[in-house]
Amino acid sequence: MKFKSVLIISLSMVLLSACSTTAPFKSLMAGPCSDKQKQLVTDHISSQVSAISKQDWPLAYSFASKSFQESIDVKSFEVIITDSYSFLINNEGLTFGECEIKEERIFQEVSTISSDTKSELSYRLSAVDEKLGVEAANLVEQGEALKT
Repeated sequence: MKFKSVLIISLSMVLLSACSTTAPFKSLMAGPCSDKQKQLVTDHISSQVSAISKQDWPLAYSFASKSFQESIDVKSFEVIITDSYSFLINNEGLTFGECEIKEERIFQEVSTISSDTKSELSYRLSAVDEKLGVEAANLVEQGEALKT
């Protein structure tokens, strides 16, 4: 019985603390991402790339924004990645650069290394109801990336 009351108190504390934290994407103010926003963005992108490297297409697709999923199905997503972003499948590591908010979108610079090739990407994410979603990942020509 004591365990049950400890469990209830613990769950109550977790729920209360969750309510007291501010929502990091409630209002997207133009400018650099906060530390909390940047951490959530890097975790989101890292999780998607990890799923891509395992070729777990449904999981990788789940990190895409709702608007992306409404226009591209999972099979088309797989084709896009394997044809144009195969370096994500065989990546040997990610490095995260500048994170910036513009026009209510989050832009995150990402460098990836794959078999001696370094690729620069600019990710665009949206946050709808506090849920992050990848809208696009565009290859950036060397010298065009934001200065880090």
